[in-house]
Amino acid sequence: MSLLSLLVALIIVCLIFWACRAILAAFGIGDPIATIIYVFLVILVVFWLIGALGGGSFGTLGSIRLR
Repeated sequence: MSLLSLLVALIIVCLIFWACRAILAAFGIGDPIATIIYVFLVILVVFWLIGALGGGSFGTLGSIRLR
């Protein structure tokens, strides 16, 4: 994974968090449930990053290369 791909992935992750926050606010979902959803999203992103960095067998996205 190149540095540019990592930047694009970061923008997409931020967009997902923004959309999640907007949808939760639009439906009036309370803070305890919203917190559980945010924690779940953070765990997914951390697992994806671990897989992208090549540690463990969480994903097959390759590894980050600095050229």
